[in-house]
Amino acid sequence: MRIFGAGSLEDVRQCTDLGVEGILTNPQGFDQYFDGKLTLTEIVESLLAASTAPVFIQIHGESAEKLVDRARDLHALSPRVGFKIIADEKGFPAIRVLQQEGIRCIATCLFSVSQAAMAATVGAYGICPFVSRAREIGMDAGQTLRTMRAGYDRLAQAPLIVAVSLKGLADVELAIAAGADVVAMRYPLICEMMGHPLSSRAEALFARNWARVKGEDVAYLQHASTQDGLAE
Repeated sequence: MRIFGAGSLEDVRQCTDLGVEGILTNPQGFDQYFDGKLTLTEIVESLLAASTAPVFIQIHGESAEKLVDRARDLHALSPRVGFKIIADEKGFPAIRVLQQEGIRCIATCLFSVSQAAMAATVGAYGICPFVSRAREIGMDAGQTLRTMRAGYDRLAQAPLIVAVSLKGLADVELAIAAGADVVAMRYPLICEMMGHPLSSRAEALFARNWARVKGEDVAYLQHASTQDGLAE
């Protein structure tokens, strides 16, 4: 399993420092983190400066031709720039053209196995199935992901399944268990992935042992053990 990052420029830098394999964007993030002060070109340039990973920029357009033109213009900034394109009747033809030109595209806002099949047909680099949004409307997101996984496993070259719309660790673990290739999220949720209460408890328990090693300053661990009710 792999991780893609997202979020503010600082989030992107921290995700990159951790070694994430890609950065995803969407217009909600553009609005939230750039506050209408930068053009899309300037946003892309800022993200490229903040990360060494591939950056997938979500774009829009009234037709497949408009999507293709926009993607070509932005891709000219760097070969690291790829695109997220809405999974619909104008998005899939645009993805096909761009993929044939060597420009990586992810079909996003994807909710069905049928859309996943179309993404494979047009040669998409990846798909972004939405997890929490699907669950909120009563869909079985786990089963949908498992069916996509089973279908893609029969292909010689399948799109990456990049699970998005992950609102907590339950969504992340559901996506991983269902067979997603990648889970994508903002840095705070990545931080949640790093820890576990039992890991913290185990570290606190080791404070007793470290305290008996000459020269080791374990005051911070002893404080943790006291907080956890473990001190003798």
